[in-house]
Amino acid sequence: MNTLAPAPAAQTAPAPAPAKGPLNGLATLALAYGTLSVAGALFPPLRAVTGTIPVPALVLGVTGLANAHRMHGAGRKQAVAGVATGLVGLVLTLVTL
Repeated sequence: MNTLAPAPAAQTAPAPAPAKGPLNGLATLALAYGTLSVAGALFPPLRAVTGTIPVPALVLGVTGLANAHRMHGAGRKQAVAGVATGLVGLVLTLVTL
């Protein structure tokens, strides 16, 4: 008598989570500062606190771009967005003074 029983299911370990790429903290800070600079330029009560934030946003954005070049593109879009929002914040701050 030949009975074919199903083979027991093989126990496999769960697949490991994909590794995260390198993070570019300067690019993230540039984006955050740039966003704050635009908000501070549009809302006068915030300008007293955020008046000089566009300058560090620009510096951090340019430095973040340099880091992104060294890190094979990590955070490049954030750095570009940080530079852009920093420039917009600087122009709006100067225009609305």
